[in-house]
Amino acid sequence: MFVEDINFTAWSRGLFCKQSLDMGLGQFFTILQYVASQTDTYFAKVNPDYTSQLCPECGTHTGQKELSQRVHSCSECGYTVDRDVAASIIVKQRGLTAVGAPVVKQPSHGVLSGTSV
Repeated sequence: MFVEDINFTAWSRGLFCKQSLDMGLGQFFTILQYVASQTDTYFAKVNPDYTSQLCPECGTHTGQKELSQRVHSCSECGYTVDRDVAASIIVKQRGLTAVGAPVVKQPSHGVLSGTSV
């Protein structure tokens, strides 16, 4: 599992201000990391720079998008997909590159549900 390594303190001073602190995203990622460790799930943070501005298909920098623009469309290769899906593919690619090999999910021990999976 890969997530963006977001600096929530700096983020709270910017566009999202106090709302980002109220959401508790930093705490969510801490809990997520803990749960991943308890279920033998690989967890890592990746560089968040330009994840919504790069084409996951060809790597072209497509430029900054307005929040209202919900579709990623690459002028170079023609790849079109939902903006959030494109960013998540970039996060996954960066994580796999950092690991250097495919990551295989380990069997869960049912820590959360109390049952074996």
